[in-house]
Amino acid sequence: MQIANIMLALGGDSGNTVPKYGVTAAEVAVLRLIHGDEAVTSIEPTGEDKRGHRQEIGRLTELYGRLQPNGRRSAPAVDALFPGAAARVFETFEELDLPEEFYKTETRVKAAPREKAPAPVADKPSIGSLTVQQLREYASVQQIDLGEASKKADIVAAIEAAEAAKVNSEDVDEGADDDGIGDINDGHGSNVLE
Repeated sequence: MQIANIMLALGGDSGNTVPKYGVTAAEVAVLRLIHGDEAVTSIEPTGEDKRGHRQEIGRLTELYGRLQPNGRRSAPAVDALFPGAAARVFETFEELDLPEEFYKTETRVKAAPREKAPAPVADKPSIGSLTVQQLREYASVQQIDLGEASKKADIVAAIEAAEAAKVNSEDVDEGADDDGIGDINDGHGSNVLE
């Protein structure tokens, strides 16, 4: 049977959680019945345990049952989930069909980069004084592809090359048609034809 470490919200209260270790898939089903469908979170499968179905039902009855006046233990949650003398319990967590958000994430999710203006860059020599993070933010805002650049010197070189290419492309008269007549700026922000 597959076992895992989990976080259990007691009574379904997410503000009152406890860790449980070495929990089987069948035990998760019992805990969800007792504490609520969303009480078990951060499921992190850790390995396997060789237990039979009867052994697991006996263990769960002992853990979650109550002593009756006749001296026997009774566990209504276990009996409801696994009725009968030859009951089969859940062996893997996949059998529980739990949503992905109930499982522990394998890696930390990184926040999406925030769109913010880069540090003011007055002139080109100050680019070299920016941190790598500031350079990356500047490149992102300016829509400069840094490619594989990871070192500060490579990032600075990529930004400077992109800006030089941008200046060179602005020098080319993009307003000219194939007729050879280009647009002229009249000094007031509008273009007039020659």
